[in-house]
Amino acid sequence: MEKDDILEIDLREMVYILLKKWYLIVLCFVLAAGSAFVVTQFYIKPVYKAETTLFLGKEKEQVSLSFADIQVNNQLVVDYREILQSRRVAEIINQKFGVGIREFQNNVTVKTVKDSRLFSISYEDTDPKRAADVVNELATVIQEMADEIIQVKNIKVIDTVKIPENPIKPNKKMNVGAAGLFGLVLGVGLIVLLELIDHTFKKPEEVERTLGINVIGTIPSFEGGKRGKKKAKDEKELQEQYLKNLIVHNNPKSAPAEAFRELRTNLYYSSVDREVKTVVVTSPTLGDGKTVTAVNLAITLARSGKKVLIIDADLRKPKVHHYFGVKSKEGLTNLLTDSKDDLKIKITEKTDISNLHIITCGPIPPNPAEMLNSNRMKNLLEKVREEYDIIIIDTPPVGQVTDAAIVAGITDGVILVLASGQTRIEMAKRAVKSLESVKARFIGTVLTKLDTERTGYYYSYKYE
Repeated sequence: MEKDDILEIDLREMVYILLKKWYLIVLCFVLAAGSAFVVTQFYIKPVYKAETTLFLGKEKEQVSLSFADIQVNNQLVVDYREILQSRRVAEIINQKFGVGIREFQNNVTVKTVKDSRLFSISYEDTDPKRAADVVNELATVIQEMADEIIQVKNIKVIDTVKIPENPIKPNKKMNVGAAGLFGLVLGVGLIVLLELIDHTFKKPEEVERTLGINVIGTIPSFEGGKRGKKKAKDEKELQEQYLKNLIVHNNPKSAPAEAFRELRTNLYYSSVDREVKTVVVTSPTLGDGKTVTAVNLAITLARSGKKVLIIDADLRKPKVHHYFGVKSKEGLTNLLTDSKDDLKIKITEKTDISNLHIITCGPIPPNPAEMLNSNRMKNLLEKVREEYDIIIIDTPPVGQVTDAAIVAGITDGVILVLASGQTRIEMAKRAVKSLESVKARFIGTVLTKLDTERTGYYYSYKYE
């Protein structure tokens, strides 16, 4: 991985990401805690613990108990522990209660009460009655074996074993709590992982650092109409949806409209050293917002007093005519296929937007790349250069077809449109390489669909 590919996430940004995707944390918490509850409640057998306490006293014939006797008793407790955990005792329990030898040895416990001659015998089992029966049997066995093996009779039973009523495990509250905590950590980890593997541009700095091209515009995301799902029966509704995306025309005081005006200003500065009249607008992939950027930029330029022409050179999936609500029966393809030497350009003028003129796509041809690479296309651009202050050319995504690279090679510059959180870095690099292969001049990049809450320091415009 190259250094430029490393994603940097600051603390404030990470907090925002976690808050935005809080539902993943809640989902992981609910799934983990819920699963733990179900497993604990219905699948894990409860374990019960039965216990008895015994006392090491003195032999009947002893009058008193010396310090040496106490030390001997302490040693006897160790001996009794080993006897109770021996294979011989395990076999007795196995024969009487059917408990496996290994299972018995794993579940029996003998421990002393600190600074006393008391010691306890406990046994854990999924059957509470069997647990009590085993402990009772062990109390009897240790008394008999103490007499038989060590030849002492100083063990007294203090507590009578009772059948336990409440299981000692599983601990339902602890299991659910631990699982819930694990779910929270898992949710946070999942969000961080998704962010790290999301190899898309998020901020202008990432674009400039990775591609080495200046960002001349950052467009906040805005609610426009749905695009790209054309249905013949909803043609009117479709047209209305497209028109909603002319944010500069519909809501000129909005933050996105101001962002397009800033893009216009930066475009002016880019032409200080070299005249820029023909500008190609393209993107690495579909849905990056290139056509929305092209039409809004054209409107912004026209409103600044420039005579603007926008050409729909996307001869595969033309959209410009939809955004402006005009017909596309005749357009660029008619101009490029006309055999007459005298090139007569049919241009649509937007009456409600002064200084703005449009050449729509026209009928979709079978050979778009060849048509755009023709001499007639070059002649067309030369002719409109004389009549217009600036020409905006919308083209197909350069990362998917060669059309944009062809047109970019015969124009003054190209604007590469990238979508924040959507355009993959690999596709953007491929697009840049494709444009560089035709020696296209980069005016800059535009980062659209910018999350202003995540990168709020870019836009804070408020209008009344």
